[in-house]
Order: sequence, then structure tokens, then C-alpha cells
Amino acid sequence: MGWAGTHLSEDERKTIARSLFEDAKEEGKWLNGKCPFHADDNPSFGYNFEEDYFNCLAGCTDCGDLIKLYGLVNNLPNDEGFKSFKDKYGQGVKDAPKPRKTVQQKRKEGKGGSTPVIPESVWGRMALLPDDWFEVFRKVRGWSPEVIKRHDLRMQMCYRDRDENIRPINGAPMRVAIPIRDAQGQLRNIRLYRKPGTNLKSKIISWGRGYGNARLFPALPMIAKSGPIVLCEGEPDTLCGESFGFNTATQTSKTVKWSQDHLEPFVGRDVILAYDADQPGQAHAEKAIRALLPVVRSLRIIEWPDFMGREPDGSWPEKDGHDLTDFFMKFGKTAKDFQDLIATARRIEPPKEFEVGSEWAFFYDGKFKPRLLADQLLRDQPLLADDMTGLLYRWNAKYWEQISRGTLQQSATHYLGIEATTARVNDATSLAINLSNLPHGRAVNDRDEWVCLQNGMLNLKTLELKPHEHDYFSTICLNVSFDPDSEARCERWEKFLQQTVQTPEPIAQLQEFAGLCLTRDTRFEKCLLLLGPGSDGKSTLLKVLRELVCAANCSAVAFQDLEDQFRRASLYNKLLNISTEIGSAAMETPIFKAVVSGDAIQGAFKHKDSFEFTPFCKLAFAANKLPRVLDNTDGFFRRMLPIEFKKQFLEDDPDRNPHLFEELIEHELSEIFHWALVGLHRLYEQGKFTSCDETRELLMDYRRLNNPVQAFVEDKCELEDGAKQSKDSLYKSYREYSSENGYQAMHKENFFRELYAAVKTLKETRPSINGKRCRMVAGIKTKFELKA
Repeated sequence: MGWAGTHLSEDERKTIARSLFEDAKEEGKWLNGKCPFHADDNPSFGYNFEEDYFNCLAGCTDCGDLIKLYGLVNNLPNDEGFKSFKDKYGQGVKDAPKPRKTVQQKRKEGKGGSTPVIPESVWGRMALLPDDWFEVFRKVRGWSPEVIKRHDLRMQMCYRDRDENIRPINGAPMRVAIPIRDAQGQLRNIRLYRKPGTNLKSKIISWGRGYGNARLFPALPMIAKSGPIVLCEGEPDTLCGESFGFNTATQTSKTVKWSQDHLEPFVGRDVILAYDADQPGQAHAEKAIRALLPVVRSLRIIEWPDFMGREPDGSWPEKDGHDLTDFFMKFGKTAKDFQDLIATARRIEPPKEFEVGSEWAFFYDGKFKPRLLADQLLRDQPLLADDMTGLLYRWNAKYWEQISRGTLQQSATHYLGIEATTARVNDATSLAINLSNLPHGRAVNDRDEWVCLQNGMLNLKTLELKPHEHDYFSTICLNVSFDPDSEARCERWEKFLQQTVQTPEPIAQLQEFAGLCLTRDTRFEKCLLLLGPGSDGKSTLLKVLRELVCAANCSAVAFQDLEDQFRRASLYNKLLNISTEIGSAAMETPIFKAVVSGDAIQGAFKHKDSFEFTPFCKLAFAANKLPRVLDNTDGFFRRMLPIEFKKQFLEDDPDRNPHLFEELIEHELSEIFHWALVGLHRLYEQGKFTSCDETRELLMDYRRLNNPVQAFVEDKCELEDGAKQSKDSLYKSYREYSSENGYQAMHKENFFRELYAAVKTLKETRPSINGKRCRMVAGIKTKFELKA
């Protein structure tokens, strides 16, 4: 539980969480909805508002608390995210009532939250033990004066009431105060143990509600750095054992899962368990064994003699059995006697042989060895890590399939079982990834002439077919097979193109573009633009292209989104980008031109550094009308390959086939692949796309539509050295032309700026006419003016 878990109410945490991800629905203590970090059609994301942590079942990101979620969603580093969250919500959530906490809620928060520090001024109010108390605890509990002073035990003189006020005790002191400090020396609890001979009900209690979290006693700095450690059950036994010369420690309360802080003092040490001689004590010992065995050098458990209360049937009492203190003080045993018990204590050994998946297989000499788990992960699934992008792949016997780091972490977690911790999982997976980096000088998909098919690696130029191999580093696999002896044709597909595109030359251009989509080759610099009124087959053609190269090798970035570095990162290692979303606003084209030409560009995945890559994906768009762009240069238009779809399939059309796409994919996909290969080889032989008057005319129309000023010059003006016309008259003619042709006329200043850009030979002059200066444009006249 993080800061939000201890400083905000559940209702406030729910309100904030709902603002960070979509479709959040409350189910028990969880808000479940769509993950904000990946495309999530089936909700896989949840936030536990009681315990303050989130989790994505898809493993797209590590778990964390509400503040981490806030920082990730807002793309903020940890420290900035924490500051921003506190600035925004530090005083609570506006319009979200902060309910009064119930006793049950306070108890829950006391168990799960971070224990507050007790001021030293409180400890200063506790009195030093008088001599008679020293004597009582020495005689009854075996605590030596030296140990009492070392741990600064005192008399309880005050207490904390229900309203968290510090008040003096009523009457004479009856409890000894045992300070429980953390590794930094901060006071986290005061354990109050009743003085022998008093009639208090509870033997030992904590300082107050919320302070009873399990802690080590003594804290790490006070535990001897060498020699065996005797782990006892409770502070009184710990003080007694230490008084008899042993290096003892305990937990202030029992835990099923030991934290890293609790395990740290025992790492690489010899540990002896001396829990109480009763059934609960032995059960706690078994839990301690599970926690300690992976980290200690050796682990033994004291086998108490029968006089400690063993029943005739060999069992121990159900409760209230004898303990370490009784061994010394009730039965009069000495330090040597206990040393003899240690010498004969039962050694706990990890299993000698491990089953596949046993967590003990990844420990050696009591310590976790991440390399052992990393090697196991690599035996299960060969990995390939692209250090440039941070992407991770695994070999699936055909190609390198992209996976998330979370998938690998999930495997590591399964192997470690109950011994899994975030640190261990991260250590092992990081090692596995480091061992799997691409060889120096290689890149994924760097064998340009080869493409991965279902039945092998095909050389697109020689048509040689070879077996799948790791060393191609192919992350792309097409969903087709190649049979060089096949004579089958894609008859449905060819008929579809004859019905829709109709003209042979544009069909040939489509065939060449489809073949080009199979390659990483960008030298032909073409973007496919399908045009038609709708219900005309454009979407069917694009969906077939998508299936041809396989959906996993496609992206779907809209034309206008190419300028966004996060969106265009989706183009990385993709063969084809398809989109039917073209906005009405005029669009920028610099990145578009770079992608079509295969020039290096920058991209960035969310929450990762940007990286440079050379795209090889082909762009294919569909639109009902030509898109507007802020570019009238040859560089843009020569990259466009417009194809017009001429037939609409209306509801009553006998040629309409609503199942055509499914039939093409099921029966003709491999044949369409052969058809595309023919187009690719023709493209290579020609060195360019098939010439087509229809395509050229479409491009000319596109240029004119995209630049009405250029169209005005071509349609209404003539250019010659001796011509000239007044600016007012020229602009008036332009406005009339725009009105007649459905264009929105530009302002006068913008018109002349575009005119001079379109016709660079024009010059502005100011000749004197009838004694007045008149603004003229030299080198141009409207056709009407010339005829006049």
C-alpha cells in the first residue's frame, strides 16, 4: 500500500482510479476495466482500492500503487508523478466526500499500511527500571541486567488512548516497555510486557492499534554479524536466550509471507529454530522453514526433550506449551545444555532432486541464483532481444514472435512459486533478456530478399525455398505457403478486380504494389491511394492485402497521425500500414514522404525512450475523395499511386457478394500470393510501375484539387513575358473562378503568396498610369483579358 493508501479514503482512491482508465466497474474490492497502456478489447485491467495496487492481466506493465498508475498514465517519471499527485490530491479529491472511517477500516489500514514513527519524546516519558525490577526479571525470566540495558528496557509510564492522545497510566507501573526499532533506529512500536507477579490479563501488547505489524527484534544493526542465529518465539524468549549468551532474534508477530527486510539478517547465515514446544509453535516453525530455507546457509530446528511437555502419544500440547525461557528458568538448564540441543538439532535440507518447475532448483547454498532461472527460461523458449527498441521476441519454430516482458515475468513467477518476489522475477528475466541480445551488426529482418512463409523461407528474387532458421532473425511470417509447381489461379480475385478497377493498367499497378508489400524494398517510393464513392470494393482489397502479409505484420496509423512519434512507432518492423481514416483538414507530409522513401525517422513506444528506425512498410489508404495536404511539390505527388474503383455494389446488384472476402481468404490466399509475386517480378524487370494514362490523369486532377491557385493559372491564365495585369483584377478573376468551381477563395494576401510560389517567373511592378502608381503583376494575364 502506497501513499494514497495511507492518506486517502477508499472512496477517494476509487474516484481517482476511475479517471485513469475506461469502463471501470466495481467488483468486490476491485475496479475492473480497460487497460490504459495497450489496446484492450476485453477488459484486463484492475485496481484494488482496498490494498492500493493495480494489475494488468495481459502483463503489459509492472504492478504498482495508485500514484505509479497516475504517473504512467500522465507520462511522468516517478518523482514528478508523486509530486504532481500530491499537489492535485494531497488535500483530498474535490466533490468526493471523505467518509468517517469505521473501526474495521482503521484496523485494516493498521494492518496493511506503513507503521507511523513514535516520537522519541514518548519514549522519554518511560522511566528507567529500578533495581527491584532488574532482580524480578533476572530471577523469573532470566534477563540479565546487561541485556536489559543494551535494549534500553523501561517501565511503562504512559499509554496511547483511542483518540491517539498520550496519557499517563493510572496507578503503579505494571509493564516493562520494550522498544521496537527499525534498521534506521526509528521507534516503530513499544511492546508492553507484564511484570511477573501482576494480574494483568494480556501478557504482552503493542503500543496501539496500527502499530502491531510484524517486525524483527532486535533490529538488523543489533544482530551479531557472525555465528549462528537462534530464532525464538517472542521478545521474552529472545531476551532470555541473549542473556544466556546466544545470538537470538524474533518476529514481534507471526507472518505467513516473510518480507525481504525480515529475511535480510538471515541471508547466508546458520539459523536454529527454537519455537515453543506446542502445536502452534511447531506450525510457525514450518512456515519459517519455507521462508528461510532459500536464503540461509544452513537451517536446523531444536528437538525439545520430552520433559518440555511431550504427550504420551508423542505429540505436543495444543497450546500453552513450554518455551525457551522455561527450558532455562523452570527446568534449570544451562547454556551448555542448550548448546548440546543445538548440536543435535535436526538439519532441514532442501530436496536433493528437483521436479521441473520446483522453486528449489534455482537456489544454491541457501541463496537464490537468478542465472539458474534465466537459463531455464531460455531452455523453455529461445529469446531474442532488440536493445534498440526494447522489444522482445521468442522462437516459435518458424519465426521470432513478439512477446511482452510481462509474459516472461509470468513464466518466472510460475517457476518460483511461493518463493517468487518482484526482485527475484525481475533479476532472472533481466538476465535472460541480456543473454538474448541480437548479435553485434545484425538487426531483425535484415535479410532483405527473404520472407518467412508457413512452409519455409522464400527468396523473393530467386524463388528458392529453405527451412526456417533462427539466424534469419525474421519477426514477420506470412500466412501463406509457396508451391512452385502449382498451376492454380485466383479466379475470384481476378474477376473482382475486373469488376471494380476494370482498366488493365491500374490492375497491373495494383499487382505490382501487392508484390512490393511482401518486401522490405522502398526504392520505388509509392503509396497506394484507393478512391471510390463507397460500397465499391476498396475495403475488400485492403483486407485481402492485410491477410496476405498477415495481420501481425500490419499497422493502422492514419495519414494525419504519421506526425505523432508514438503512433508512427507502430510502423516499426511492419510490412504494411492500412488506414481508411483521412481527415478533411489539410495534412502535413514530411514524415509521410520519409516513410514512403524508407528514410530514417524517430519513433517512441509509450513510457520508453525514442529510437531511430528505417521503416520499410508500404502505406495504403482508402478514401471517398482525395485528401488535402499542405504540400504541392512533385516530391509528394510522385509518391502517390491513386487507383479508382469504378463500380458500386448496391443492395440489389446481382454481382454483390457479401461473403467474397471470406471466400478469397479461405480458397485463394496462396494463389493471390503467387499473383503478387508475378507483379513483383514485373516491377523488378521494368524498374518502375506500369505506365498508365488513367493514373496520370488522376494525379493531375489531384494536384489541381489540392492547389486551386495552380488550377486557376492553368484554366484561366496565360503566361508570357510581355503580359501584365493589375493585382485587383487578377484577384477578382480568381474569386470568380473559385465560386464557379466550388473552391473556398483565399484572402488576397494568401492568394498572391500561393501564386508566386506556383509561378516563380512572376514579378510585381508598380508602373505609373495616368499619373498614379498601380500595382501590377508582370508575366501573366487572364485569358479573358488577353482576348479583350
